[in-house]
Amino acid sequence: MIKLSICIPTYNFGKFIGQTLDSIIPNLRDGVEVIVLDGGSTDDTANTVAARQHDLRQLTYYNQGFRGGIDRDIEKVVSLAQGKYCWLFSADDIMLPGAIDKVLEAIKSNYDIYICEHVLCTLDMLPICPYPPFKNIPNPRLYNLGDILQIEEYFSSARTSEAFFSFMSGPIFKKETWDKAKVPDSFRNTCWIVAGHLLSRIPNGLMVYYMAEKLLHKRGGNDSFMEYGAVNRLRISLEGFTHISETVFGEGSQELFHIQRVIKNECFPAIIGTKLLTLSTHQQEDFSTLKRIVEKYYLNAGVVNFFRYLIFIFIPIQLIKPLIKYKKYLLALYKVHSH
Repeated sequence: MIKLSICIPTYNFGKFIGQTLDSIIPNLRDGVEVIVLDGGSTDDTANTVAARQHDLRQLTYYNQGFRGGIDRDIEKVVSLAQGKYCWLFSADDIMLPGAIDKVLEAIKSNYDIYICEHVLCTLDMLPICPYPPFKNIPNPRLYNLGDILQIEEYFSSARTSEAFFSFMSGPIFKKETWDKAKVPDSFRNTCWIVAGHLLSRIPNGLMVYYMAEKLLHKRGGNDSFMEYGAVNRLRISLEGFTHISETVFGEGSQELFHIQRVIKNECFPAIIGTKLLTLSTHQQEDFSTLKRIVEKYYLNAGVVNFFRYLIFIFIPIQLIKPLIKYKKYLLALYKVHSH
């Protein structure tokens, strides 16, 4: 019986996935499988995986021959899993020693979702800092999201969007819970299908266990969502997550308020950096698009966000440029999950 499936969707991450698999393989135990779904990579991903697959029956490689997009490829790799629980894992992150043992012990309690922590790193995997998803919750905590009071506490305690399942490697979830989610097709164009599946189950009640345990190192500065530029990356964060949240919880809901709160907090440093990028490289069209996005989500969204909007509009790029020396840290904040 497979207890846990490590599910890795990937596309052209050949120079990273070997290091990822090398961190996972020593962690493997009986009852654990690893599934790599390749969305038609044109680099050496296949050879890199094959080199580690030869004597490891627990590692399965599927090359579907085409790029399905992050949302559909995530759904596909989960559909291939045979485990009771699934742990989606980015193809460029590093699993820490003992991580699978801790997960196998945790899932004995049979809750719907387990949330782990990570250490945020640079592109070269130099640790920067822990990145806990909750504020002022240092110890493990069980939440019954079928209880309105615990829902309120859970959402108001969220520090980052990872509390709402934005980071692919963050939640370990029961496959049955995932499969029961009725996900509209519009969620599959947001790049947040993990959040779409798991948030959709909250109205039915979920038992979520926060492990308060760092199980991986997360590679920053390698955000595949940056493929079409920094402005589009911000649009993905603000529009995609808002669409899912409004669909699941409704306009004016407290759940939507807290999800937007953390998303706007996370995006604002990137917004300032993107202003510098577009103006300093004379990308006036991109800056106009960025301005429209910021106006839509910050201008009429409370005092704090209105103040942020004013900072965005009036801060001169000469004051932003000194931040470039912190580039590796700012880039790390872009990384939510990778394809």
